[in-house]
This record gives sequence, C-alpha cells and structure tokens, in this order.
Amino acid sequence: MTGKSKARSRRPARLLFAAWTVLICAALLLPYDLDRTPVGPGFDKVAHTAMFTVLGVLAQAAFPWLSLLFILPLAVGLECAQRLVPGRTYDRVDLHANLIGVLLGTLLAESSWRLKR
Repeated sequence: MTGKSKARSRRPARLLFAAWTVLICAALLLPYDLDRTPVGPGFDKVAHTAMFTVLGVLAQAAFPWLSLLFILPLAVGLECAQRLVPGRTYDRVDLHANLIGVLLGTLLAESSWRLKR
C-alpha cells in the first residue's frame, strides 16, 4: 500500500477521532449542575473510562504511531480545564479514569491489530 492509499484508508478513522474528540470536549467542558445528575455515585468514573477507551481505539486507528502523543495531553488537559468551568471541578480520580481509558483503548486497538496479523 502506498503512502497516499494508507492516508486515504485512515481518513474515516481520523474523522471519527475528530468527531469523538469534539463530543468529549463538549461533555467535559460544558457547564451544568452536577446535582441534577440522575445516576448513582461512581458512574462518572465509568463514563470517563469509557469515553477515553473509545478515544484510545480511534486514535490508534487514526494515528498509530502518534496516538498517545495526542490523547494523553488531551486527557490531562480536559480534566485540569474543568477547574475553569462553572459547575465543574477537577477530580484526581477522574483524571486516573481518563488515563486508564486511554491505555485500555490503545491496548485494545493494538492487540486487535496484532491478532489480525
């Protein structure tokens, strides 16, 4: 496969990665009242892990050699930026959930790719 055809084959993954990144940014940075969240305690940790697991898979598909360079700073930066948003707070456990999700997603994508070889 030539360089151009590889780039074309990654285009859908890159579009999905970009769209998912925008959704995560909106979900984590839009102000809202945390008291109105109808789910139980700990759900946000599961949500953080799930969001960043998907992001890790998409990043690995879109940018295999650079994925962690893109998403590790994003995972840290989004959590830190929540300090500046009304109704949001920085939470170290959320940050850990973000990072665990990134690593899970990257490992899932990488192991899936290796199994296909």
